Amino acid sequence: MRARYWTVLAAGLALSAWSARRIRRYEVAGESMVPALFPGDFVLVDRAAYRKRLPRPGEIVVLRDPRQPERELVKRVVRVDLHGQVWAEGDNLADSTDSRTFGPVPASLVEGKVLFRYWPLMRRASSARTSASVGNASWGGVAGST
Repeated sequence: MRARYWTVLAAGLALSAWSARRIRRYEVAGESMVPALFPGDFVLVDRAAYRKRLPRPGEIVVLRDPRQPERELVKRVVRVDLHGQVWAEGDNLADSTDSRTFGPVPASLVEGKVLFRYWPLMRRASSARTSASVGNASWGGVAGST
């Protein structure tokens, strides 16, 4: 019985350590992804989603700004060409700096796929045009969306 407890505990700790490297949380900054994501929203990002495949159109991703690699952006993938170049745009085209400004980015700059928004849990109708959560579409890092 005691050996089983330690085995389960060790497996749980190993899973937590693996998950901590793979899944990260980000806070959205800026309004380029409105109405899908708002400033102050928190999302979980799978950093291993694109190790074996390229992003697909429609997916929401965190990517490095090609002009300032220390800056991370939240954008929606519009298309991916045969050379692995990703064209990504914000949903709010009037308030987004994206591939229309800096062009396509290499897939290597895509940090991961946004799995879902986990905070706030719900939106009030007066503060948002949609209450849909995001699905297919550094710890606590801020991913700008401008």
